[in-house]
Amino acid sequence: MSRYVGFLILALAVLTGAAGCLSTAFGEVTYSGDALQVRVENTDRPVENAVLQVTIMEVGALEQHEVLSEARYINLDGGENEYTVPVDLQPGSYRLFLTIFVDGERRTSVIRDLEVAP
Repeated sequence: MSRYVGFLILALAVLTGAAGCLSTAFGEVTYSGDALQVRVENTDRPVENAVLQVTIMEVGALEQHEVLSEARYINLDGGENEYTVPVDLQPGSYRLFLTIFVDGERRTSVIRDLEVAP
C-alpha cells in the first residue's frame, strides 16, 4: 500500500509541474483572403514583448517550400488574444508552424494544416 501512495504522490507532482506548460495555447487560425487571423489563449500573467514566430510552407505532391517566415513582438494579454499576419496565399495546401516565445524560451507551439480555396 505504501508503494502506491508514493507512486500517487509522484504522479501528482508531475501533473502539477506540467500544468504550468498549458498556460498559453493557440486557438483557431483562419485565413481571410489577405491575412491570417491567429488566436491565442493566455491563462498566465500578461506579457509584453513576447515573440510570435510564423512560418508558412506551401505543400505540394512531393515537395514543400517556404512562403513566409517572420517573427514579431506582441503583447500577450490575459484571456483571448488575436493577431493579424498579412500574407497573400494562392489557392492550395499549406502547413503553418506557429510558436510563441517568452523571455527567450518557447511557451507554446503548434503545427496546423490550412487549405485555401479558389
